[in-house]
Amino acid sequence: MAEAGHDEFSPGGRQAAQGHAGHRPAQPHHPSRMNIHFFAKSDIGRVRAANEDYFLNEKISDSEYLFVVADGMGGHQAGDIASRLASESFLDHYRGLRKKGAAVSAAIDQSVRRANLVVFRKAAADVEKRGMGTTFSAVVIAGMKAFIAHVGDSRVYLVRRNRIKRLTTDHSFVEKLVEEGRISPDEARDHPQKNVLYMSLGARESFTPEIMNDIILEDGDALVMCSDGLSNMVDDETLMNVVMGGYPEEAAEELVRLANDHGGADNITVQVIRLGTLETLEKTKPIRVGRKRRRVAKGTAALLLFALLAVLAYRLFLSPNAGAAEAAGALAVPAPPPARAWTPRLGEIGSARLNGLGVTAADCRFLSGRKLYAVRDGRLAVFDLDSAGLLSIELEAGEQVVPSRGEGVFLLRRDATRDPGYALLRQGSARPLLRIRHDGQVNSRESRPGGGSLYRIAGLEGDVTPDYIDDDLFLFHDQGHYYGIRDWRKPEGLPAVIGGLAVVAGGRLAFQSQAGGMVMLHHDPAAGRAVLYRIAGGVEKLGEYSLPAQPQPLLLEYAGDEALVAYYPDGCARWSGGSRQASGRYTLGNFQLRAAKVMADLADGRKLVVDDGNQLFSLACEP
Repeated sequence: MAEAGHDEFSPGGRQAAQGHAGHRPAQPHHPSRMNIHFFAKSDIGRVRAANEDYFLNEKISDSEYLFVVADGMGGHQAGDIASRLASESFLDHYRGLRKKGAAVSAAIDQSVRRANLVVFRKAAADVEKRGMGTTFSAVVIAGMKAFIAHVGDSRVYLVRRNRIKRLTTDHSFVEKLVEEGRISPDEARDHPQKNVLYMSLGARESFTPEIMNDIILEDGDALVMCSDGLSNMVDDETLMNVVMGGYPEEAAEELVRLANDHGGADNITVQVIRLGTLETLEKTKPIRVGRKRRRVAKGTAALLLFALLAVLAYRLFLSPNAGAAEAAGALAVPAPPPARAWTPRLGEIGSARLNGLGVTAADCRFLSGRKLYAVRDGRLAVFDLDSAGLLSIELEAGEQVVPSRGEGVFLLRRDATRDPGYALLRQGSARPLLRIRHDGQVNSRESRPGGGSLYRIAGLEGDVTPDYIDDDLFLFHDQGHYYGIRDWRKPEGLPAVIGGLAVVAGGRLAFQSQAGGMVMLHHDPAAGRAVLYRIAGGVEKLGEYSLPAQPQPLLLEYAGDEALVAYYPDGCARWSGGSRQASGRYTLGNFQLRAAKVMADLADGRKLVVDDGNQLFSLACEP
């Protein structure tokens, strides 16, 4: 820990992302030195095969320090290269500008733009590094002011007097939904596209970073920098309590441990920075157990552990029933067989026309009949994967495209004169196929001479979102329930709530064609539960399956024979009986692909991958 007059760094002032900040020999106290204490730690987590995070901390002068956290993304080893290259390019350029007398604010802005250009050119010059980029957060503490440059969804927090404030904004599409009030922060935490970014360092040749200048700091303040591998696993209140409850080294170690205990779904990097004298830090910490009391506590814990071991030994070896229990297999817990490995097959799809519209993974709605449906800037783009043909349709305000495996485009339009009121139309026709209205008591159907039937639905709350339509069934949901209208084209059709299927935060529906019919899988990640339904004029429950809550897949599908296939950002895995049977990583030649979205074709079940560079790939994932 860097105390007043003591600086804590890794060797040479930089640190690769595999370890934590090291120590330099203590230096003589100098009155002009800043009272700053910090520690950094990075961990691979429990899921990733490599650590693509990078951090550094550097002393610029006695009263100026620089800290960086970067989370790389891209192909084969490209994420690791992007995060390191961005961090070191930024540091070198910033140090040079400061030596020339540039102001901190100007130096930090110019240096992050320079780092972006370096990463962009590296990716352009090397086909194996195409699409690589990185999140990037830099903090300069000069005097008692902080300056921040930020791109992506790594975060910088300020903790002051037992309150925590996030200083940076996640440059993700889900964060935009939160800002617009369309989803809550709690819903954003479990949103399937929470890691899809609209801005990262190295993605384009020029960009405008988020810059914050002249943040006034106080003695006792803590600044926390972290990658999303920590912020996705540890809530803000816990983070604040850990940081204020110990010295930076203790806090960083504990936060990494907590992130791993909660699943460790990504690389984890954190830098904890405290300002003030040691006396100030002690005053901001909760009451700590004194050393004598610690010895008593440790002694008591040791006695309790000894007693527990003695009871366990008796139960296992001395108890009269021990032999019977062992014979019955009570103690035999066979280890699960290791998962088999395979290589999923990827094929690149020419998507230049679609990319020219600026379409991202977050814009892609569904895939049907080898056509990708994406909505951006009030327009629906229908992209033919085979011919590269592109149809662009302007949507009216309040129109939503309805996932369908049939021909034509179905739209659900909100009726501004009623609340809630909706009309289902086929694109190109002004005549409604059906209408939906709220009713306080019963579900009913009325024929309307103006076109289509009017369905009154009891208990309909809030906005309606369409999920699926075919010739026999129209499926949609409000804020609490899923509804189905079977035989919606016929006079006898009636709406009904789908029993046992509830709208939950983070819940997802996946539809797939099987043996000429359709099945639907509802995945509740928080509960680690997936329920399979058959869709044939109605919705019939077929079975229920378990899957670990972490990591959360981008897509989950039923593979037959009681098995599931989960598609993750870096690969797919086959699960059966709650255990992983086989797994494989997405590779194209020696290019490691990272998926931002995986979609299943409603017509034939074939898979489409949208990578983090918004390129399209076909995917076959059978072991």
